[in-house]
Amino acid sequence: MLNPYSQGWQNTGASGLSSNGRPSIFGALPFTSPGALPTFFSFRFTSFNPSVLNCIIIGPQSRPYFRIVTDAPIPGVSVFQNSNGQNMALVQWHRHPEVEVRNIITRQRTSAMLALWTDQSSRTMSVNGATFTFTPRDNFIWIYSTASQPEILGRISRDQDTITLELTGEAIHLGLLEPAVVATFLLQCGRNID
Repeated sequence: MLNPYSQGWQNTGASGLSSNGRPSIFGALPFTSPGALPTFFSFRFTSFNPSVLNCIIIGPQSRPYFRIVTDAPIPGVSVFQNSNGQNMALVQWHRHPEVEVRNIITRQRTSAMLALWTDQSSRTMSVNGATFTFTPRDNFIWIYSTASQPEILGRISRDQDTITLELTGEAIHLGLLEPAVVATFLLQCGRNID
């Protein structure tokens, strides 16, 4: 007997389309064709010194939006500052690291802020009463809303010299910018966050 789903599991490329051009049924998240991506605003983690633990985050119009400083002035702490030099978040690197985003996420373990799914395929984060997922796929970590109709809110990518966080205007409107910057850092810093 022929398996009606076998074609969706085989011969799929990075686009998520099978060889016949139809969407793959692999995965639980909704399929979005490559031409249907929303408009993104890019935030690039650059000027690694020597790594993302000390860097500058450049946003739209090539303006510096944030700075991350680790171990200065407090050893074992990564401090996130906005463009005015005000501290807006911190990560304390204990045996069980803790994170706080001022006025958005109360101090908690990083493993709670970015809770790993039981099957370890994604992580979730709650911000302002809404929950978002971070799901690796096709060389990106995709950020989705978990509403009844999930939508793409952003994605994270990395190359040799930069890490890029791209967010939609809707994500920024939902107050996701600062938490997503911190989440991107945690997911890309190379340290254990669980």
